[in-house]
Amino acid sequence: MPMRLLVPAIVFALTAGAVVVAPSTPAQAVACETQINKALADMSVPKEDVKSIKVTRRAKGAKSGSNYDLDAWIRLNSCSGYVMVLMRNTCHVQDTYTAGNCNVSGMPNY
Repeated sequence: MPMRLLVPAIVFALTAGAVVVAPSTPAQAVACETQINKALADMSVPKEDVKSIKVTRRAKGAKSGSNYDLDAWIRLNSCSGYVMVLMRNTCHVQDTYTAGNCNVSGMPNY
């Protein structure tokens, strides 16, 4: 099943030192913002390097309305690839990695 983009354009902002993320619902925005900021901090990615964050919803099976995961596509100023944060629909981080020419120390790159 193809990945379905629920939020065509994601807003990002640096307010009070936090990256603001706007996924599919306001409730998820608050919960996912915390988890994404923690994942970036764990990877030692400086907040100033974050250019944008896009959160997409990935369907998992026939009942995709309630059975889905979230993917955070994080664009950095320092590279042209992405830092990926894969999460459950509850915003629990499952995996992190980099893609393209983005390299973060200790992270796999695909």
